[in-house]
Amino acid sequence: MTKAKKKSHEVADVNREIQKVVNSGKILIGARETMKALDGKGAKLVIHSTNCPEKLKGEFKVMCKEGDTPLYGYHANSTELGLACGKPYSIASLCVIEVGESEILRLLPTIMHSKENTD
Repeated sequence: MTKAKKKSHEVADVNREIQKVVNSGKILIGARETMKALDGKGAKLVIHSTNCPEKLKGEFKVMCKEGDTPLYGYHANSTELGLACGKPYSIASLCVIEVGESEILRLLPTIMHSKENTD
């Protein structure tokens, strides 16, 4: 499988799993809500867009490392992340509290690991 084809499969998989979380699980949208969840230890996963402010990305990285929470850099900007969530607005960051019927916690570590090996 070519690199571009593999990337498009990963994007589709991530978008599908985000939709499942939105429909059957529980997410918190926005940096403030994400920080609260990371502080209260309710976060299972943090996702941020490519255009999320660098300061926030840094804070997420530190807090996720402290709480051993996975942090995923979404492959597109906040408008695309909003659309992936089925929302008509931009989402720079979100936090997954309950995964519902989604396999996102199983899927993302394999994608993140494959990115580390190819970068």
